[in-house]
Amino acid sequence: MQVMADTGLKQIRQSLGVSQEGVARRTRSVSTGTVKNAENGRRVTYDTATQILEAMNALLVEAGKEPIALDDLGLSLY
Repeated sequence: MQVMADTGLKQIRQSLGVSQEGVARRTRSVSTGTVKNAENGRRVTYDTATQILEAMNALLVEAGKEPIALDDLGLSLY
C-alpha cells in the first residue's frame, strides 16, 4: 500500500484545530466527505477547490494569520 503525504490542506486545517466538517460547513456546497477525499489526494473540481480555499482563508484570518493561495493547499484538480 502506498502512503501519500498529507496535503497542505490537511496540515493547515490541523494547525488551526478545525475538523473536516468545520471546513465543509464554511463552504457553499462541499461535503465533509469531499474535504476528506481532497486531503487524501483525490482530484476535485476547480469550484470545489476554490470553495475550500475561501473557507480556509476565512479560518486563517480569524486566527490572525495570513491568507494563502490555492497552490498552498496542494490539491489535485481536474
